[in-house]
Amino acid sequence: MLSAGAYSFRLKSRLAISLSWIAGYTNVIAFIMCGGIVVSHVTGNVTHFGLAVAETGFSVASALQQVAFFGFLVLAFFAGAVASGVMTEGARRRGIASKYMLPMAVEALLLVALAIGIELHYTGFLPASNRSTFYVLSGLASLAMGLQNATITRISGAVIRTTHLTGVVTDLGLESVQYILWAWDRTHRPLRNGRVNGTARPSSRLGRVWRLSSRHASFQRLLLLASIFGSFLFGVIAGSVIFYLFPTRALLAPVSFLLWIIYVDWRKPIADVKELDLTADTEFGGSEGVKAMLPGGVGIYRLTHHRRDAQHHAPDFLAWVDRLPRQWRVVILAVSPLTHFDADSAMNLLAAAQKLRSQHRELILCGVRAVQYKALDRHGLVEELGHDLFTPDIEFAIARAINALEALGGEPAVT
Repeated sequence: MLSAGAYSFRLKSRLAISLSWIAGYTNVIAFIMCGGIVVSHVTGNVTHFGLAVAETGFSVASALQQVAFFGFLVLAFFAGAVASGVMTEGARRRGIASKYMLPMAVEALLLVALAIGIELHYTGFLPASNRSTFYVLSGLASLAMGLQNATITRISGAVIRTTHLTGVVTDLGLESVQYILWAWDRTHRPLRNGRVNGTARPSSRLGRVWRLSSRHASFQRLLLLASIFGSFLFGVIAGSVIFYLFPTRALLAPVSFLLWIIYVDWRKPIADVKELDLTADTEFGGSEGVKAMLPGGVGIYRLTHHRRDAQHHAPDFLAWVDRLPRQWRVVILAVSPLTHFDADSAMNLLAAAQKLRSQHRELILCGVRAVQYKALDRHGLVEELGHDLFTPDIEFAIARAINALEALGGEPAVT
C-alpha cells in the first residue's frame, strides 16, 4: 500500500525517483506556458512576492499585480500540501489501509485539468493576453506539485522531496563528505603493526571498500539523491521536447504514469504490520486458551493489507521495530502466506531482527511457508534467528516466546 510505515528504503527510493521526473516535467511545461514561472519554487516565488510588496511602497506600476500573482502561487502550493494532509489523515482516521492512493489520483486529475487548460489555450478559449490564463495554468500546476511534495514527504517520513532540488543538492554535498571520510578511513587507517588496514598499501583496499559501499548508508543516500536529481533533469528535458512537439498531448505521459502507480499499488499492495487482538482476530483469535498462554512481555503482530487474497510486498520492518512499545521483550510476527520476500525485504527483516537483538529483545516468525523460509534462509535470516524461532502456528509461537522470555530474564506473567 502507499503507506509511510509500509515502504522500505528501496521502495521509497523507487517512488521518489519515479515522481521526480513528473515534477520536472510539469515544472518545465508550466514554465513555458506561463512565461518563466517555476510553480514549485516556493522560495523564488516568496522572493518575488516580497519584492513586489516592497515595490508597492514606491508606487511601482504592476507591483500589486505581482503581489497578487506570486501570493496566489504560494497559496496554491500550500493548498496542495493541505489537501494531501486532509486526505491522508482522513483516510487514517477511517482506517483505510492504502491512504495515499487518493492524493495520487487527485494529482492525476489536476494534471488532466492542466492539460485541458493548455488545450483551451491553444484553441483560443484561454488567450495568452487574458490574465486568468496564467492563474488557471500556473495554479493547477502549483497545486499538483504541492500535493505531490506533501504526499512523498509523508511516505518517506519527511526524508525525501521531489518537486525541487535545493535540499537534494545540499544533501548530496553533505553525504559526499560522509562517504569520502568513511572510504578514507577504510583505506588509510593505520593499525598497531604499522600496516594500513592489514595490507601493505591503501590502494589494495579500494576494491573491498567499493564492494562494502553498496551496504553503506551514505552511499545509498548518494545514489538516491543523484537519481532524484537525474530523474528531475530528465523530466525537464523530456517535458520540453514533448511539449514543443505535441503541446496539447504533452501531459498524457505523467498522467498515465500516475495511474500506473495507483494500479500497481492496487494489484500488489505493500503490507502493513498491525498488533494482533487474539480475542477479535478472525484468523488467529477466538481462543481464550491461547490468550491465557500469552505472557505479559510478549507482543503479537501480523502482516495485513487491503486485499487479503492478493500477493503483496513486505513492509519496512526496521520502521516497524522503531515503533514497537518497549514493554515487548519478545515479538511474534505472523507472516501471511501471500507475503513476497525478495532480497531487499529479506535484508530489511534481518536488519530489524538484529536491531531487536541489540536491544536484548527477540523476534519470532509464525506461519512462514517453505518458499518464504528458503528466501529468508538465502539471506542469512535463519542463521541469525535460529531454526527454533520459526514456528508453524500461533500456539507454537507463544510457547517459543515463553521460553525466549525466560532466557532473556523476563517475567512470564500471564495477562
